[in-house]
Amino acid sequence: MTRWPALLVFTALIFGGIISSASQDLEEEAAGLGRVVSSVVGLESDLVSIWYCISGTVGGAGIADHEVILGNKSDKIAEVSLTVTPVLAPQRSSSGDDQDIKKAAPEVVQIERIQTSIQVPPKSVETVVVADLPQVAGEFASVMLESNVGDLIVEHRVVGDTGVSQSNCQSDASQEWYFASGTTRDQAREIISVFNPFADSAVVDMTFVADGRVRRPDSFSGLVIPPKTLLPVDITGAVTLSDVVSAEVRARTGRVVAERLLVFGDEFAPNGLSVEAGSPSLAPIWVFPGGVDSALPSSIQVFNPSEVEEVSVDIEIYSDFKDSSFIEPVSIEVSPGSTETVVLGGEGALNISRSAYDLSSRIPSGLPHWIVVRVISGPSIVSERFVLSDGSFPQMTASGFGVDVMAVSHNFISPEGDELIAISHTSDDRLAQLKLLAFSGGELYESLPFEISAVSRKVINLEQFGIPAASVVEVISSEPVLVERYIGSSKGGYWTRVLPALSSLSEPYVPLQ
Repeated sequence: MTRWPALLVFTALIFGGIISSASQDLEEEAAGLGRVVSSVVGLESDLVSIWYCISGTVGGAGIADHEVILGNKSDKIAEVSLTVTPVLAPQRSSSGDDQDIKKAAPEVVQIERIQTSIQVPPKSVETVVVADLPQVAGEFASVMLESNVGDLIVEHRVVGDTGVSQSNCQSDASQEWYFASGTTRDQAREIISVFNPFADSAVVDMTFVADGRVRRPDSFSGLVIPPKTLLPVDITGAVTLSDVVSAEVRARTGRVVAERLLVFGDEFAPNGLSVEAGSPSLAPIWVFPGGVDSALPSSIQVFNPSEVEEVSVDIEIYSDFKDSSFIEPVSIEVSPGSTETVVLGGEGALNISRSAYDLSSRIPSGLPHWIVVRVISGPSIVSERFVLSDGSFPQMTASGFGVDVMAVSHNFISPEGDELIAISHTSDDRLAQLKLLAFSGGELYESLPFEISAVSRKVINLEQFGIPAASVVEVISSEPVLVERYIGSSKGGYWTRVLPALSSLSEPYVPLQ
């Protein structure tokens, strides 16, 4: 293992004009893609950054204890204001009349918001356990963060009896949020939390696609979310025992932030925990640089929320070995308002979905690969990877979106310095040169440069690069690439997205095979 030399790097920050609303500015700049991208790192020159961490519990029940992780790459102290919005969400008894459960509107009791602040030293990482903050009560709690550091990086982690999950917080709100890979199967619980960070009420409709049917429960239509409040919606009783539940959260008025929490099993039979924000927009290409695991039931799920248009989709498998045999793409048709599941790894495809396409033999066992989901004709889509463990490795059970934007700078927080990162370089006429930066304990570490060939990927083990624990890691590339990371433990692991830099976003370009 090679330890990087520490570099003393001092950057002069250049400030622009006064920003009246960072969230609004982010949306306008990301609109260069023609759609909203809600989870990006801002500019170093921005006077403020705002983040929303929505899903997590604080009630001590051990369901999904909420932690917020902050990373400061800059040379100055990050002054961070935290606003915690806690609620009680009374659960209706499942022994009651099923129709009454489906008709009843979600219930919450808003508790007084808590405001506090912390400092994050230069080139450092800090973790905040939300339940440990003074006067925090309730059951669920969201956290809004505002900082004087424009390129502050914020993620959050939930820790429970069934597992651990870490993902990006959101840097913007949206009128629409889409989820492809939810589930209310036996021993699973799905909660979609919606947060309104603004001074006006938002009115939200929630639509679900499950078992081949579109469901618009009256109790989930016209939900009024008052200013600066949180609404956790447990859909388990409304969309019961469905293998795959896709969802659309649409605001009639206002903008909101929506995130999904999946709980698999319980403290006696834990089988996974997953937290993931929705996608605020649809896209024609979704890339999974980490591929799928051939040892466990692993699937790609494609959600077409259009009410009128069918979509033709190819799922393309790219081998890491240039001389390996060509793998025929999987072509599927996704009807309006429906979701299709393609199982590409493991045995027992019907355990994921009784209507799944079982193509688990399409990818040779053990072949390293990455996957592209491409719209051939029809409207844009959302796509997620869903992995279901049998309980032997509960950390493997998870849902997570593919990557729908390219960038030349990607950022994430590494708690232990031992994650894997998968980097897909899709240009067909040039290689990409890359290096890693790590900001930890007030120091900056820099790797030696490395290369990725055209239309290929590379999987990097951070531990082999000597990444310190509690680091902000930045992946810098000479060409736009797509990146995701694997967070592992003795109980398994899962792939999740990282944070691209706002200044370098572009639509994915992947040449046809």
